[in-house]
Amino acid sequence: MIAQTIYQRIGLFIFLVASMLPNASAQQFRLLTWNIESNRPAQPPVSDPTVISRELTEMLQADFTKSQLIALSEVDPKSIKQLVAAAQMGLQQPIDYVTSASGGFQDTDTLLFMVDSSRFQIRDTVELHRYAGLKANFNVMEEDQEDFGALRARSPLAVKLVDQSSQQTFWVIVTHLARGEADLRTEQAKMLRQWASDHPMPIIAAGDFNFDYDFKTQQGNPGFQAMMEGDTWLWLKPDPLIDSNWSDDRRITDRRVDRYPDSILDFVFVANQAKQWHGESDVVVRPNDFPDNEKTSDHRPLVAVFKPNPDTAAPIK
Repeated sequence: MIAQTIYQRIGLFIFLVASMLPNASAQQFRLLTWNIESNRPAQPPVSDPTVISRELTEMLQADFTKSQLIALSEVDPKSIKQLVAAAQMGLQQPIDYVTSASGGFQDTDTLLFMVDSSRFQIRDTVELHRYAGLKANFNVMEEDQEDFGALRARSPLAVKLVDQSSQQTFWVIVTHLARGEADLRTEQAKMLRQWASDHPMPIIAAGDFNFDYDFKTQQGNPGFQAMMEGDTWLWLKPDPLIDSNWSDDRRITDRRVDRYPDSILDFVFVANQAKQWHGESDVVVRPNDFPDNEKTSDHRPLVAVFKPNPDTAAPIK
């Protein structure tokens, strides 16, 4: 009888301790995605890496925008070291990162993905130049162009992660789809849809998609339609919808007029089991962010929060 009572008390103690421990597989995390607007060769500067880095640090220090995953586009490779240091300062955690090799404008416009390495481990990376016969990039073949022979666009950067708090594996695809080449942008979207359909793990896609989603018509361009076809992807639609890009005409003096008001270019999508992660995204509005100036970005960041369902855990492969 005494032994039984002791075991009952031990069992009760273990139950109470276990009930107080956090459910690791359900820990939430945030992702911040931002087109930081790169400077182009032989053109006047449109942003300042020092200012951008300071703003990034400030956002990562704030509760609402403190993010363990950071997806940046239009990154000048020379500013990567400064941006990584800014993320480390903001999070006060070690940072691991990967960059894309392809980028527009003589490769001065690349993708950068950073993770809080105390929480997430980068396992694999791949640039999606082409998949299932669908092209996401091309080489410039006009000999009179300064970037002759280089890849013209930015291929999506797929990064396989392990959440070390739950051993859950998933993919994050960092994007900056084509702007000027509408047909290429649509094919990039088709490729992302096919890639997600063929890869059963949870997937998050985040970045500047250039989908021109109009608030009044509730419609995007053909690229958006291609991305949404078949319900492979779910858009974490911000509520409320807020303009994420300021597009003025730099040829005129008055830059207070946005050429494309009430539209959004930046998105967070989820596929497969990530649809069950209770994801939400918001456009981050900061004081005096629009219109931008020659030191700040012409895009607003987006922050997405995820609360993974413990039943969707995928083992490490």
